[in-house]
Amino acid sequence: MLKVRQAVPADLPAVLALYDPVIDLFQAQTGTTAWKKGVYPIEADFQRAIEAGTLYLGELEGRLAAGMVVTQGTDKTYGNPPWRVDAPDLETAVIHTLGVSPDFAGQGLGLDMMRQAAELARERRWKALRLDVLENNVPAQRFYERAGFVYIQTKQIWYESTGLVSFLLYEYAV
Repeated sequence: MLKVRQAVPADLPAVLALYDPVIDLFQAQTGTTAWKKGVYPIEADFQRAIEAGTLYLGELEGRLAAGMVVTQGTDKTYGNPPWRVDAPDLETAVIHTLGVSPDFAGQGLGLDMMRQAAELARERRWKALRLDVLENNVPAQRFYERAGFVYIQTKQIWYESTGLVSFLLYEYAV
């Protein structure tokens, strides 16, 4: 069974080792370099998330198998899309950088991580989880829809790692 916990500073080397093949897989599946070694996600991103207490890790069989960042509040770059859940910003959260080790692919760990994100949201009394997916990342779109997220809108968003590109916004009512 997947055990999900908050990351601690000592986890940083293992987190970097986890995401190295995840970035390769992302590029192979999407044909993009939105996740690119040395650009995003990088050590500083994970270090900030650990310090903020927003990086969560999934362990299976004593090994680091998955990770995600969950931040309170809706990303301001999303603008004001027609969210289905009407909630103040502090009662929402965004999931970022979900990754599952290719060594554990096909075992449902991504869905387990989403269930843990929903449980975290319930504990913190958040009403909605939100996220964005690159327009050409069809595997992620299918995954999030299977996890219960609802497509909201396609929006042009600028990130340093991607430039200005189209992202699909999704929401999960907690």
